Amino acid sequence: MDSKKELYQFIEKQKERRKFAKNASPQMQQQSLKLSSLIQSQGSIFWNRLLKRLESTLNALHEIDFAGSASPFGEDIMRVVVNSRSVKTIHSWTDLVRDGDRIRCSVLNGGIYYLDFVAISDSEIALQDTQLHGDPMDEGKTAVYVIERMVNIIERALG
Repeated sequence: MDSKKELYQFIEKQKERRKFAKNASPQMQQQSLKLSSLIQSQGSIFWNRLLKRLESTLNALHEIDFAGSASPFGEDIMRVVVNSRSVKTIHSWTDLVRDGDRIRCSVLNGGIYYLDFVAISDSEIALQDTQLHGDPMDEGKTAVYVIERMVNIIERALG
């Protein structure tokens, strides 16, 4: 009897979800097209400003006994390296890959996470770590976010 009840609840939830998706679909498609258009027009600008902010953030790491560098691997790929200045063999890196509507971040000893482009106005985009349900971030906050994750990995390794 419990399995019939669970099946019934499952079916009802699916019907409700599909009904909602069907009704919301035109509005969601409109928002998706708007975001795609914004990403297409603003994505390269955002990416280039992000790379500059990464550089300036890396340059400030000496104040906390860290160092870092950024190296491009083509138009939409950047490797960011951070290391401890006191124990130079302990380091981390993140490959940032701009891929359509998001940036894939592959971290040494830290897995992969995604920063999705989101619209914060009719003419502005930002990045958001949707896996953590974080707030939208401009280029400066994104640079700090990426580097802070690597610093945390190194600090854990240093004990």
